[in-house]
Amino acid sequence: MVHHGALFLVMSLGLVVAAGGDLPESARLEPWFRLMGRLHPILVHFPIGLVLAAAAVEAWRWTRRERGLSEFTSVAMFLAGISAVGAVATGWINAWQEGEDASRTLDLHSWLGTSMAVVLLAVAWKTRRRAESPAAAEARLMPARVLTMVSALGVGLVGHFGGELVYGDRYVEKALFAALGVDGSDEEAVPPAMASDAGAHPASGAVAVVSRTAKAGSVDFATQVRPIFESRCFECHGNGKRKGGLAVDSAASMTEVDDDGVAVKAGDPDGSLIVQRITLPASDPDSMPPKGERLTEAERELIRTWIKEGGVMDAVTAGVAAAPGAVEDSATAVDADLARRAVEVAKALRARGVIAQPLAQDDPRLDINASLATPPFGDADLVLLQPAAAAIVNLNLARSQVTDAGVAGLKGFALLESLRLDSTNVGDAALACIPAMPRLKVLNVHSTKVSDAGLDGLKQAPALERVFAWNSQVTPTGASALASSRPTLRINVGQE
Repeated sequence: MVHHGALFLVMSLGLVVAAGGDLPESARLEPWFRLMGRLHPILVHFPIGLVLAAAAVEAWRWTRRERGLSEFTSVAMFLAGISAVGAVATGWINAWQEGEDASRTLDLHSWLGTSMAVVLLAVAWKTRRRAESPAAAEARLMPARVLTMVSALGVGLVGHFGGELVYGDRYVEKALFAALGVDGSDEEAVPPAMASDAGAHPASGAVAVVSRTAKAGSVDFATQVRPIFESRCFECHGNGKRKGGLAVDSAASMTEVDDDGVAVKAGDPDGSLIVQRITLPASDPDSMPPKGERLTEAERELIRTWIKEGGVMDAVTAGVAAAPGAVEDSATAVDADLARRAVEVAKALRARGVIAQPLAQDDPRLDINASLATPPFGDADLVLLQPAAAAIVNLNLARSQVTDAGVAGLKGFALLESLRLDSTNVGDAALACIPAMPRLKVLNVHSTKVSDAGLDGLKQAPALERVFAWNSQVTPTGASALASSRPTLRINVGQE
């Protein structure tokens, strides 16, 4: 008679292997497959937690020289093996249903996860409790413990790649390098591609960031369309994240044709997947955005008009050809000296524990996140920003110790598009700097002391599109007053 444990192992391995194969196509079954796929984020945490707990228990027993495996380890590894099968199967289904494009990270996550499911089943068999002689139990102890430790490392690595799929490339490494004060980037000098651009325009001496803007009279991507993408799409499709294989901050990704079609089909809104998805009813599983408030009719119409006029994106990195009908614009040009200072400032900030990086390999403009700095970023540290103020696009000062005086004194941020002051002690006086930021589109002051009086000064902010002010002293009445004077400005005070 075949032992029930061996039968379990064979059946489980069959499920794991089958998960990597072709899945049947059926209109009737598709909703159920989609549901199964979306169970993956729930199921995947079970084997990770169980294995890490088992490894911790055995490491503790090992240091204390305790004999024999813990009963907890035997049970935990058995449950980890079972749940890993479900996690792997639903993971493959999720990638198939959600249209995840092949990538190195997805391949590593998928196949390493499948391999680890097999390993966990083997370890579950190795660590199972059984009737055996003391000598046999002692001989089995060390290999079982080593396999448990290795399994913990393996599932941790699988989880890391899964995190990169959700949060973007090098998600953990960026924070680690910042915490250690280590320079984790390779932009020690002005990128060669940009230096060659400077040579191509000797008259100005500028290092041009190639910009693609639509013809005169059209919807402006930078001030009208991009803010919508930033607030509603970047969570899954921007800043290194490519849910479903789409990055809305990449012209190449937006115009890439796949089996489903193309996100932006120049001149044809109805043939563009992005328009199709944002106009689907909220009940449709393919509707975008999948959570939160729906895009307004005005926002949808802006995107339609933008695509009809060519779907041209600005801030495209150097070396990318302009789209048909687009013209180069020097509005976001960064001269060679400023590009050099941006590199120096980024290096100094990283030494301070701040995440500071260029927007792209060939774009020296900076994305700065000081929210994780230790000790917390303060007014004295703001001086570090000034040499490259005119090259900073995104500035995150959330959870820092900056004050009204320090923030109000920020000057020269001509390219700043996003400013986060949330979860700080700043108040109305801090917003005195906002009117001097001509390109600022997103301002976050939630959980601060900002009140209705502070909002009044925002009427002079020319490009401001979104203000997040929930859990502050801003009232719905004050928000409505500002919105009535600036119809295109949306203010979230916690009622959306």
